[in-house]
Amino acid sequence: MIETSVNRKFGNLLEIPDNFPKYVVTMDEVTDTTTPKGINRMHVKDFCLKMV
Repeated sequence: MIETSVNRKFGNLLEIPDNFPKYVVTMDEVTDTTTPKGINRMHVKDFCLKMV
């Protein structure tokens, strides 16, 4: 179940062949903000504050 959720959230982003930063915005509390593959995971509140 957890592996399926990770693949659903991050799998498609890993398929994009570019060098732009990639983000997964979530409402879950986030303790680890970067995945081993370089995708940034952020809480929606932090993401919105960063964009202002």
